[in-house]
Amino acid sequence: MSEKPADKPAAAPTSAPSKGGGAGMIVGMVLPALLAGGAAYGAARAAAKAPAHAEAPAHREVKPPGPTVALDPFLVSVQDASKKAHPIKLTVAVEFEVTAKEDMLKPFMPRVRDAILSFVRTLSYEEMTDPAHSEQFRTELLERCHKIGATDATRILITDLVSQ
Repeated sequence: MSEKPADKPAAAPTSAPSKGGGAGMIVGMVLPALLAGGAAYGAARAAAKAPAHAEAPAHREVKPPGPTVALDPFLVSVQDASKKAHPIKLTVAVEFEVTAKEDMLKPFMPRVRDAILSFVRTLSYEEMTDPAHSEQFRTELLERCHKIGATDATRILITDLVSQ
């Protein structure tokens, strides 16, 4: 009788199975696909809301200025941080609402000059000459004009500023 070969153990697989089984492979393929699909959907929605041709932003209609009263130049001496005096020539114009009548503005001009001069004399040389403070300077002058009764004033224009 011939002998049958003894049962041999099964050969060991050459590669080890992954630790999560097939689930890790499914997540690795499905998750990027879902994210890409979501991004494409969001882009399509955004494109649908945007106009086909980009329109230029609407320009604000600029109203013409009302009467503008140029004041005589102010000559003041202001001190810097080291208490050194600096002469400054300041020329200012006050712009009023379009509806303001020029003959009604003239009585306010001495008050406006006084308010501006009173404020300028409180400033230091650094505050007067620093360009970063110019908008704050204009705003403060406009508020002072409103306080003295020139409520039609809409803008302060600094037309000249010379310092030494």
